[in-house]
Amino acid sequence: MNVLANMSSMYRIDASRAPSTEEEMKALQEFSTIDIPMEYIDIIRVGSDIEINIGNEMYIRIWGASGCVELNEAYFIQKYIPNSLAIGDDEGGRTLIYFNGKNEFGLYIVDFNDLDVDETVFVAPSINDLLTKNVGVEKILPY
Repeated sequence: MNVLANMSSMYRIDASRAPSTEEEMKALQEFSTIDIPMEYIDIIRVGSDIEINIGNEMYIRIWGASGCVELNEAYFIQKYIPNSLAIGDDEGGRTLIYFNGKNEFGLYIVDFNDLDVDETVFVAPSINDLLTKNVGVEKILPY
């Protein structure tokens, strides 16, 4: 089942656009230097540019397939953090990235203006863990 249907009560979807098309997802898979986790594919099949409110404190946005390609290219994400894929942002200058970093493969967060492997912060093993079990949410929240 899709992670969005099982989100913790800490989260609320406040906005979403149309799901990514099969063509957009195919282009994303061809673009990506990593195996894209199925949990992300399942999310973008439901919607794109999904704005998720976290405890009325802040938002994270999960990009759709075409936005994912565009923003990874625009910020040269793979140049600065090889073998990664940025999938969203916190609407405050940080991006959420799938990456095999210091801890393990999983979801990391890093400032757009300091895209450096050494500056990535491990959030959770998966977006599923973040959104359903609140694993790592304290690393995203502004306090």
